Amino acid sequence: MKKLFGFFNRDRETLKGRVLIHFLEDDQVVPQLEWNAGQMGDDDWLRFILFYYARIMFELAELNETRVARELMNFVSQISGRLANPAKTSGKMQIPLGKLRLGQELSHPSSRIYQAALYAKKSGAYRLEFESMIGKEKFYLPASLLVLLQYGINHIQEINLEQLAQGLIRLNQYYRYKRDFWNSAALTEGPGFALGKETITEPEPEIEAP
Repeated sequence: MKKLFGFFNRDRETLKGRVLIHFLEDDQVVPQLEWNAGQMGDDDWLRFILFYYARIMFELAELNETRVARELMNFVSQISGRLANPAKTSGKMQIPLGKLRLGQELSHPSSRIYQAALYAKKSGAYRLEFESMIGKEKFYLPASLLVLLQYGINHIQEINLEQLAQGLIRLNQYYRYKRDFWNSAALTEGPGFALGKETITEPEPEIEAP
């Protein structure tokens, strides 16, 4: 039955692109992007990164790693702050990845792969499918986001990096006020808010993380 519903869903959706993030045994990580909708523009990068960010936050919350999720939010806030002030950086920003090294090509088979696919619906909405691997998620889930973010920064035109910064800032704002990154609705509502013009004036009451 699930396959049947999936078949009908595919009739109403278009695969826009897929990203694979390969973690190798030698601490090298190689992102690969396949874009199916012609040339990938900066707006597409922004949408993919924001939807991926929302999914990582959700996955961490599902694992009861809300402390890690909040630490990731704080780190992304620092990154977006630097991106929003390009005069303070020389050239494209390099995100600190700790022991991980960003590679260009797969020199040998990966030990762990994170995969995400972005779909566009006929209504104009988007959704992201995500596949991860079990084990050490509180390290690899945030690391996969930072790798994708660096990959995007490397490809987005410098003039549009401030737009990426604003999207990240707005998504963090959504989470800080709504406090529901463990709610599946945030998978689409969060990026939708980040890409839109809506404003949040008052925080909702504090909700304890499960």
